[in-house]
Amino acid sequence: MRSINIKFPLKDDTVTNSFLKMNMSTKDALSSNLLFLLLTEKGERYYHPDFGTNLLKYIFEPNDSLTSADVEAEIKRTVSLYIPNLTVSRVEFNYFDNDQEVEVGGGNRLNVRIRFTYQEDAFSEEGVLDLDF
Repeated sequence: MRSINIKFPLKDDTVTNSFLKMNMSTKDALSSNLLFLLLTEKGERYYHPDFGTNLLKYIFEPNDSLTSADVEAEIKRTVSLYIPNLTVSRVEFNYFDNDQEVEVGGGNRLNVRIRFTYQEDAFSEEGVLDLDF
C-alpha cells in the first residue's frame, strides 16, 4: 500500500522500521495537515508568512464565549484558505480541572474538538481532531 504523506506529529515507525510514520488514508492525511496548519504560528514559515494561525495568543485570554468565538473564527478562516477541500463543521470547547469537566470559564485545561468533513469526488467523510491546551 502506498503512503499519502508524513504523519504529524513526527514519530518513528517501529513496526516497519522506517524513519517516519506515514499516513495511508485520506482522512488521516487531512487530519495531519489540519494539525500542522493549526499548530504553525503565522510568520513561522519562510516565504509564506501568512501560513498558520495565531491561536497561541488566546492561551492567556479568559475562558468565555467571546474568546471561543474568536478561536472558532480563526480556525474556520485559516482552514478554508489553506485546506479548501476540508470543511470545519463544528468547534467544541471542553474545560477540565483535574480531569473533571467543568463549566465554561472554569478549569485549568482546555480541549478543543474540531469536527470536519471532506469531499473526495462523490464520497464524503467526517473526522475529528482533538487539541489539548
